[in-house]
Amino acid sequence: MSRPNLLRQKIAAGRTCIGPIFQEFWSPELFEFCGLAGFDYVVVDGEHAAVDPQTARGLVRAAQGVGMTALARVPRAEPTIILQYLDAGVEGLILPHCNTAADAEAFVSACKYPPRGIRGAASTSRAAGYGFTQTSREHVEQADREVLCLGLIEEPRGVENLPEILRVDGFDGCFIGPGDMALLMGREYFGGRGPTVHPEVQKLVDQATELTLAAGKLVMLGANSGAEARALAQRGVQLIIPGFGALVRRALDDYLAAFRGQ
Repeated sequence: MSRPNLLRQKIAAGRTCIGPIFQEFWSPELFEFCGLAGFDYVVVDGEHAAVDPQTARGLVRAAQGVGMTALARVPRAEPTIILQYLDAGVEGLILPHCNTAADAEAFVSACKYPPRGIRGAASTSRAAGYGFTQTSREHVEQADREVLCLGLIEEPRGVENLPEILRVDGFDGCFIGPGDMALLMGREYFGGRGPTVHPEVQKLVDQATELTLAAGKLVMLGANSGAEARALAQRGVQLIIPGFGALVRRALDDYLAAFRGQ
């Protein structure tokens, strides 16, 4: 990548960072809107929203233009797909269903250049400043240093194997998600103004959070409100991720409720 990862810098300075994930909207203007509003980062969704690397390129450019770090959730740990997101300029990736140390190792390997990994060289890519801003060696060293590798721990099996996952060299931390965890456990997970997490699922989320923080790694967790986000920050969570659609829905609900006197 041709620029420092601002998100890494903020975390290193002790800041809790917040950024929405976009599953419903793929608009560069909305990305700019969020950056100007003060969010630190944004997540492009290549799994549920199926945003491909070419579409992500324009969204990444919009995010970076207003000072946000651009992350992407990839559909799977396929090296070719990961390479395309990274060469588009994405500054960090999230791997869904990261359940084993082997999953984490394959993911990190796809994100890193040799000798650590297998990422293919492209010294004239957008991420490399098209070859104008760095030598190829400078790009390789900076990319390996700056790109974030986060695994989505969303199954009980992932929590069970988390100690081994966290020992993978180059694995930066975990996005801990209760949705699929609840489904696999046969527990309820409601939508509406915000999901309600079953106590048994919440216990696993808390366990994963504590293990990850104790290992000195990053934790990313969702928050349904500003108060929840503040509580997570007080627990030491470094990355908070609301859903953009949920933010908009809450604002619309509150506006109409106030208008109608509800």
